[in-house]
Amino acid sequence: MTDRDVLADLVSYIAKETRLLLTDMSPEELAWQPDAQGNSIGVTVWHYSRWLDLLVVRLLENRPAEEEQWHTQGWAANTGYDPRGIGFRGLGAITGYTQQEVAAIPLLSGEDLLTYLDQVCSALRGHLLSMPEGTLSSAARGYPKGTAYQTIMGPVLGSIGHLGEIEALKVLQERARL
Repeated sequence: MTDRDVLADLVSYIAKETRLLLTDMSPEELAWQPDAQGNSIGVTVWHYSRWLDLLVVRLLENRPAEEEQWHTQGWAANTGYDPRGIGFRGLGAITGYTQQEVAAIPLLSGEDLLTYLDQVCSALRGHLLSMPEGTLSSAARGYPKGTAYQTIMGPVLGSIGHLGEIEALKVLQERARL
């Protein structure tokens, strides 16, 4: 197994575990917030899906945002939400958003969240598995502060961390119902 295979496997793990966590969740459960400034499960899934989406297009390949899955698969057009220019470095992935900007993110159904995540993970896995040997130790084209490996690991490990956050939010919801 190569380093690229391991990273691709982690991306598959994120999609699989997210699917398990979202199974049978109602729209109300996806939108529930622990407090007025806390993110819901739906927003959290959208957040890491966005990071994984822009990872290949913007950070690794330095291509325009219009080539992200959010745009090419019609999500921006269908929801009327264009995240370009918002938040950290204008990447539109919640990082650096104000509470008002978070509130503007469209509420997607569990099925839609999983479809978007699957599209993103498929594109990222394909990119990882097609990378020539040694590419991971080269600089990322769109984020020259580190190697491609370092650039990939931030969003991938962050996504895995958010899986634990979703588990905690589900427990908080259960306790709030008691």
